[in-house]
Amino acid sequence: MTITTRDGAGRAETPIQSVPRIAPAVRQQLVFGAVVLALFLGSMPFLPQMRDPNYLSLQLATYAAVFIMALGQTVVVLQVGFDVSIGALQGLTGALVFVLIQRQVSDPALIVGCLVLTFVFGAFVNGLLITKLKINFIIVTLAMFTILPSISQILLSGTSQPIYSPALDWMANGTVLGVRTPILLAAAVMALLWILLNTTVFGRQVYATGSNREAARLAGVPVDAITMACYGICALCAGLAGLMLVGSIGAADPASGLGNEFFALTAVLLGGTRISGGQGGWQAPCWGCSSSSSSATSCCSVGLRSSGSVPFRGPFF
Repeated sequence: MTITTRDGAGRAETPIQSVPRIAPAVRQQLVFGAVVLALFLGSMPFLPQMRDPNYLSLQLATYAAVFIMALGQTVVVLQVGFDVSIGALQGLTGALVFVLIQRQVSDPALIVGCLVLTFVFGAFVNGLLITKLKINFIIVTLAMFTILPSISQILLSGTSQPIYSPALDWMANGTVLGVRTPILLAAAVMALLWILLNTTVFGRQVYATGSNREAARLAGVPVDAITMACYGICALCAGLAGLMLVGSIGAADPASGLGNEFFALTAVLLGGTRISGGQGGWQAPCWGCSSSSSSATSCCSVGLRSSGSVPFRGPFF
C-alpha cells in the first residue's frame, strides 16, 4: 500500500511505501520455524546421530502417527471444536484389530473395517451428539475419552494381547524405495488434507463454518453435516494411527494411545491454527510435531532422560 503525504501548501510529496503486515498466524509459524531450526542446529554438535539420515528418518517415523492424528484434529479445530477422545480411539483400534484377527479376518479387510468403523464412530456418534442433541463437544469427547478405554479393557480381557499382522507390520516398519512407510503414510494424509481443504467445496465450507457458523448456515452451508464429517475425518486419522501403533509395538494394549490426543491438539494450536476456528491448515501440525521432536532431542543432548525432559519440553510442546 502506498501512502502519499502533502506539505502545508497542499502539494503532494514523495509517496511513502508502507511495510505490509504479517498475519499473526504466519508470524507464529515463522517463530516456530526458527525455534525448530535453532533446536536442530543446536543439537548437531552434541549428538552425532543428528547428522545421520537414518536417525532422522527414524525420528520422523516415530512421530508419524501423532502427526496424522494432529492432521485430523486440524479439521475439527478449523470448524470450531476439538476431540479429546482420539487417543482412546487409537487404543480401541488395537482392540478391534485383536478381535478381527481372532475371527481370522484377512489383513485388507481388517484395515478397511477398522478405518470404516472409526469414521462411523466419529461422524455418527460424536458428530450426532454434538450437532443434533446440542451437547457441548468438550463433554461429548471427554465422555468418550472415559468410555472407549473401558471398551478396550473388555475386548482385551484387561491385559495386553500380542498381535502379528504382516500388513500392519509393514505399515509401521516397512520401507518403500528406502523411505520408511510411516513417513509415506503421513505425507499421503497431509497431501490429501491439503487437497481437501484448499481445492474442494467441502474445504471452503469448513473454513466458512469456523469463521461464522450462523452466517454459513444462512448462506446455505450444511453446517451440521460439515461438523459430522470433520469429526469423522478426525476419527479416521486416529484409526489409521492406531493401526500403525499396533504394527509398531506388536500388541494391543488397553492403555495405548492415551495422552496422544493432547500432543496432537497442542501441535495443531502451537502451529498456528486458531482455536476459535476459520484459520489454519495442514502446516500447523508440521511445526508443532517438529518442535516436539527437536526439543526432545535437545534435552537428550544435555544428558536428560526421556522422563526428566518432560518439564523442559513443556514450553515447546
